[in-house]
Amino acid sequence: MQEKIKLQPIVKKSLYVQISDAIYSYIRTNQLQPGDKLPSEREMASILGTSRNSLREGLHILENKGLLEIKSGSGTFVKNPYGSANKLSIHLNGCSKEEIYQLQTALEQQMVKNVFLYATTEEKQELLDRATEMSILAESYVYSHAVDTYFHNKLYEIARNTAIRQLLDSIRAVRFSSNEENVSDNNSIWLASVKDHYALAQAIVENNETTALEALDRILKYSYEVSNNEQQ
Repeated sequence: MQEKIKLQPIVKKSLYVQISDAIYSYIRTNQLQPGDKLPSEREMASILGTSRNSLREGLHILENKGLLEIKSGSGTFVKNPYGSANKLSIHLNGCSKEEIYQLQTALEQQMVKNVFLYATTEEKQELLDRATEMSILAESYVYSHAVDTYFHNKLYEIARNTAIRQLLDSIRAVRFSSNEENVSDNNSIWLASVKDHYALAQAIVENNETTALEALDRILKYSYEVSNNEQQ
């Protein structure tokens, strides 16, 4: 059995966001599934080098985003780390990163097109609210993987295609694990993509499909280029 990657101490600003991101990274990197129990609050606070009150604030961020379930007296459990239950298993063998990038791009583009077909005005505004949350954090030079994923989960939700969503969840999970291993620990490298997340959401609210797809392509291209450059 592969040894789990351990939680790492954090010493960064915007403590609650950083705590939630550290826990989120732990869940995704170790591929924890719905129902899996996290370490106790005492253990996590000790490992992360923070108070239990601060830890609880970080946990509540993830709980509010539907990623965790906190059961009084029982502990903290993974609720929905990938956005949906995946009952379809597809194995892609011998694929290059470029091929996976092309596949992800095609699927993401279709999801954006679906948003224009199926999402309500209120749902589009909620997506923009999530992008605004990312932008506010970015103003303080803070990037959060958890908030970023919450944005994409909301996009997938309002696109209303369960099959594509499950494929994208699997691709993003693999790419997340790869980035954790190969990309610099400096999360600020991802701040440059925040403005395009906002541009994507704004274009959706304004019903401008062409601008939305252009913003999406910039997001995906930047992620692909960063991952490749860090591994060279």
